[in-house]
Amino acid sequence: MSNSAVVLLGGLPFTLLAVLFLGLLAQAQSRRDGVRRGRLSANDRAQLTAEARELEEVAAEVLEAARTAVLLAERTAAELATAEADRDAAWQAHLAAARLLEDAAETLPPEPAEGTASTETLREVALAARAAYKRGDLTMEQLRAIWSKVDGWDQSRQDRSHELSRLRAEDAEAARLYHVAASRARNARRAAEVARVSSHALTQEAADAAYEAQAVQTVLRDGRR
Repeated sequence: MSNSAVVLLGGLPFTLLAVLFLGLLAQAQSRRDGVRRGRLSANDRAQLTAEARELEEVAAEVLEAARTAVLLAERTAAELATAEADRDAAWQAHLAAARLLEDAAETLPPEPAEGTASTETLREVALAARAAYKRGDLTMEQLRAIWSKVDGWDQSRQDRSHELSRLRAEDAEAARLYHVAASRARNARRAAEVARVSSHALTQEAADAAYEAQAVQTVLRDGRR
């Protein structure tokens, strides 16, 4: 799991259990110490009993929501780790493609120098070759070879052009995949952060409801004495 995912996850299962348990004891004790003790009437006990039951139900519901939120936060943190790993891999692939393109541009045969013959001379050569082909003195392959020389285009240049075109396409695709992976990682980070905040908020809300229920139960116990 990536460092980002670990930070966002923030030990949620431990938080859920520890806050509920330790916080419950501390706050219940504080509330009990602050309550004025005295014997309760039957009506007061009935009201407090109903209140305690309601608070316990609320605490149970919120606790279940908190558990669900914790699981979601764990899942989004794992998805963030995967998205960041994919992004990093895509970036390395992009760098590799860029290096291959750069190396190819330096090592592949250079383009042939422009011919020194004038345009008129080249035109005459092309016309003469066409006439020779019509007379049957040249084959189509020979005619094409002459035309390629006249146009300054030979097999080496053609191969070079094809290779560079392929590498440029691979580099562009690698860049596109990196941007897609980076976007997914950003979205995963936002989702993980939202899930983390929600899980902590629900955990605290569940603990608060449990505190309230325990405080009312404490008042009831003291009121029976």
